[in-house]
Amino acid sequence: MTLPLAIAGIGNWGFNHVRTFHQLPECELKLVCDLSEKRLQKVKEISQNIPLTNDYQQIIKDDNIAGVVIATDADTHYKLAKDALLAGKAVFVEKPITLDLHQAIELVELAEQKRQVLMVGHLLLYHPIVTAIKKYIDSGEWGEIFYIYSTRVNLGTLRTTENALWSLAPHDISVMMYLTGQSPEVINAVGNSYIKSDVQDVVFFSLNFPNNIMGHGQASWLDPHKIRQFTIVSRKKMAVFDDTEPKEKLRIYDKGVIDSKEYVSYEQQYTIRDGDIFIPAIKMVEPLKLECQHFIDCIINNKKPLTDGINGLEVLKVLTAAQKSLEKGGTPIKLADL
Repeated sequence: MTLPLAIAGIGNWGFNHVRTFHQLPECELKLVCDLSEKRLQKVKEISQNIPLTNDYQQIIKDDNIAGVVIATDADTHYKLAKDALLAGKAVFVEKPITLDLHQAIELVELAEQKRQVLMVGHLLLYHPIVTAIKKYIDSGEWGEIFYIYSTRVNLGTLRTTENALWSLAPHDISVMMYLTGQSPEVINAVGNSYIKSDVQDVVFFSLNFPNNIMGHGQASWLDPHKIRQFTIVSRKKMAVFDDTEPKEKLRIYDKGVIDSKEYVSYEQQYTIRDGDIFIPAIKMVEPLKLECQHFIDCIINNKKPLTDGINGLEVLKVLTAAQKSLEKGGTPIKLADL
């Protein structure tokens, strides 16, 4: 079965969607849409045979199109996704699902009513390394998680409308929630604007999860280093996932603290375990390819996506709380109060 799909929005990331879906044998790109004629013409570098348009309504009115991939600016996600769902089409919308909680809830409910797939582009949850880490954690091999911290920085494209929290942190927040299997209870964030007023170039955020698990992250496009890294500290193991490494992306450290259970003095009761470093052999597949294939599989087999609308909504709640904290100078915000 070949699934007819359309893609709306072909900036840098949207262009990657065109390339990836075009390569998948189960997919036929029926239409690619963008307001920019220049960006549309770039699609011809991939194929001369993909139909192009700058009218999104052509996608909506075409009953042969089963699903729409929305890779436009975040402030357009709600309207475009709603129109597609109302037209009876499956939707894959890039992160964040929307910029407003009420709009996200409406999309989730609409997808349920229409019995359509609604998937959100939390790409890292399809990364083979994240999948492997999740299996290690769920197996109990690492013991309970103590804390996770991430660094996502670069001297990159400066944004003028969305800050580093909304542009970069959804990746790290979604991974922390996925690995812990829960939403944080309290969130706080601090940051600053150095290039454009009111658009924070650097943001530090903290997530307090149940069971005393802590998450912390740094997001910035104003940094001399390119770092894409997670560190997971658990009772039995410690691990570092470095996505900038070409091959050895995951290192597992057999390190920790041993409690002798016999109290004599603090120094004697607790000892440091410093063991080997293990680099597992994990077959790498492009995460975007896995994500796009997952969208196709969910439509064909009527399955719930790993990153469904509810998952997108939960991440959006954390982003919303973090933004409120950011605006209040780092005041902790309870997720239950949103």
